[in-house]
Amino acid sequence: MSLRVLIVEDEFFIALDLQDQVEEAGHMVTGVVRDVESCRRASREKPPDIALMDLRLADGSSGIDASRWLYDAMGVRCIFISGNLDDETRRILADVEPIAFIGKPILGHQLKRELDRFRDRLTRRIE
Repeated sequence: MSLRVLIVEDEFFIALDLQDQVEEAGHMVTGVVRDVESCRRASREKPPDIALMDLRLADGSSGIDASRWLYDAMGVRCIFISGNLDDETRRILADVEPIAFIGKPILGHQLKRELDRFRDRLTRRIE
């Protein structure tokens, strides 16, 4: 089973690298977006199984807000990817049930491991 993955990242080269890593891991990218509004649009058009979420997005928007909308409106959980993953941020995000936190720079084996773990949990639920 491959996952449908939404990438929410405002840095072009990081988003491109994430897309490559997701596809190399055998999953499908449903969209690459830069802010909360485009996250909402993309999620409605092609619902993801999971999102890769940066915390600071374009135009001053927040990955925290985007992740709350994904969780509340779509039931989608996130892997948070950021250089700012302090204890307070983790506490704030606890109610959206994060899959994982990955610090930047992103190592491919970390992302693949977390995507595989999530896929395995989904597969067990379906069976």
